[in-house]
Amino acid sequence: MTGGQLLKSRRAVRRYEPRPVPDQLVESILDTARHAPSSMNGQPWCFIVIRNPATKQALARLKNAYCPPDKHVYPADFLADAPVIVAIGIERQRGHQRERENGVLAAAYVMLAAWELGLGSVFLSAYQPSDPGLAHAIATLLGLPDGIEPVALVPLGFPAESPTPKALRALSDIVHDERFGQQRAARTSA
Repeated sequence: MTGGQLLKSRRAVRRYEPRPVPDQLVESILDTARHAPSSMNGQPWCFIVIRNPATKQALARLKNAYCPPDKHVYPADFLADAPVIVAIGIERQRGHQRERENGVLAAAYVMLAAWELGLGSVFLSAYQPSDPGLAHAIATLLGLPDGIEPVALVPLGFPAESPTPKALRALSDIVHDERFGQQRAARTSA
């Protein structure tokens, strides 16, 4: 699969086969993720690999407890059944005031590396901008020291579902020339 095909085919997977994900696959995914871009090359991430059923269940309960009302259609119960969850934390000192951006970029690399290896995943935030309760509860559960901020949870597993291709907005609806609202002009190659 080419890079473009990989990027275009990745889907959110919330159901996983009940088989373990080998350590060498997780290691390969995290090795790829550490190559993610970061502000001023601070490389501020840390990855917590979670396999313990009680911890996975606790994370599912926390995500559900702090779930905004408009997102209740996506309960986090499936976290308890994921073979592995990668929690992504960021060292504030190394984040150069871009902790969340750095963490989201690392999570994207985790998801793409997983997809390339035949694993499904989905992005779940480990914080809420308007309520620090979720991040605090996750940090406490995972024993994160002061200075490490949880940013994302990424479950990993062999897909037990095949999500359908997503409907995309037309490129002409989202690309503008020079200023917002200005339609793209037809281009001719020289």
